[in-house]
Amino acid sequence: MPRFRIVAAGALAIAAGAAPRAMAAPDDGLPAPLRMEQALQRALDRNLTIRQARQQVGILRGRREHAARIVPTNPELALSAGRRSRGSEATTDIGVRISQTLFTGGKRGLHIAVAEARTGSARARLEYLQTATVARTRRAFLDLLVAKEAVTTAEEVLESARAFHEYARQRLEAGEATRLAVNTARIGSGRARAALAAARTEVSRTRVRLLQLLAADPARELRVAGNLTTRPLDLPDREKLLRRALERRSDLAAAGRQVAAARKALKLSERQLIPNLTVYGFYKREEGADVAGGGLSAPIPVLHRYGGEQRAARARLQQARLEEDTLRLTVRREVTRALAAYEGARQRVKALKGTVLESAAENLELVQRALKAGNVGAPAVTTARDNLLNVRRDYLDALRSLVEAGTTLERATGGLIALGPRPGTTAATEQETESHAR
Repeated sequence: MPRFRIVAAGALAIAAGAAPRAMAAPDDGLPAPLRMEQALQRALDRNLTIRQARQQVGILRGRREHAARIVPTNPELALSAGRRSRGSEATTDIGVRISQTLFTGGKRGLHIAVAEARTGSARARLEYLQTATVARTRRAFLDLLVAKEAVTTAEEVLESARAFHEYARQRLEAGEATRLAVNTARIGSGRARAALAAARTEVSRTRVRLLQLLAADPARELRVAGNLTTRPLDLPDREKLLRRALERRSDLAAAGRQVAAARKALKLSERQLIPNLTVYGFYKREEGADVAGGGLSAPIPVLHRYGGEQRAARARLQQARLEEDTLRLTVRREVTRALAAYEGARQRVKALKGTVLESAAENLELVQRALKAGNVGAPAVTTARDNLLNVRRDYLDALRSLVEAGTTLERATGGLIALGPRPGTTAATEQETESHAR
């Protein structure tokens, strides 16, 4: 009977394995086989949500450029002409007027400050989105490796069950076994086929999830290369980790910049009571005489005192502060939960790996030998196989939980903790935004 392959993992990391034979290059440019570093970089470069966030940064840059204009409007030119009649005499009057509205009360600087704060917030949100997408991609990649490991286990169990079924059938034909033993073996073989089908379904589901993060065709084939290996995480104490996570989470920094933008927007709404000035110059020719001059004009804020705008701006500032405080608590909660989940999953993996898995596999072999020697019956083999399946299932579930907890910790700490290699960060520069728009 085949021995069952044992994979040990405490904390998960990816080590380069022997590369399988290369497939034909797909249309979307994914390497075959795909490795962890390549998947993470691909997600940073191609993920559609990240690309949309880059365009949002570009939109806000455009608004920042608009806010930096020197004057609120373009100059205005007015022309007039009229015919004046006085008895038998007639003259033509003409007039030219040019005017320009100017910012007052520091409103231009406040417009710029609001736009800069909002642009900085969008950049920080993009940075966190990249971190979160890397964590989700890492989880999908590791989940796919675990799912493939489950398929390998199911195939080995099925091979063992088929061999036992064939052995029981041959013994029945030789008159050395009962129909009960054959039926028991057949049931075991059927359950093993069902387990293999479920494992292959999970591979397909995980593959589609990974391809979606990579912005690749979900119907295409995908081969990944990597090994699940032991790599303990170097975790600081909880309070230190919480403090560093709060410092590192760029979405929290984005919330802080939104507060700054709302504060400047409130000041801007208050400055609206200082009206912009319009300066103008004119030239007229009336009744043959030339008249030139200039002046100033401004709206009088008597009927409209901008009270509604100021009230709304104060509410938006308070809302931004509450969102920042809420997110700060959320970060602490996420890190605390992820730490507890990671420690629990690590203990589960530690308890099940190594000798427990090997003992379950060895017990099945020993029972099968005892069956051939006539010392036990077929139910004993079924029990030993079920025990191995349950131990393997528990171990793979523990690995999945470890992957989930570790990648959740990566996202919750803003990338401070990672279960494997880190990709090169793609910065949202103007050139990058423009190149993605083309």
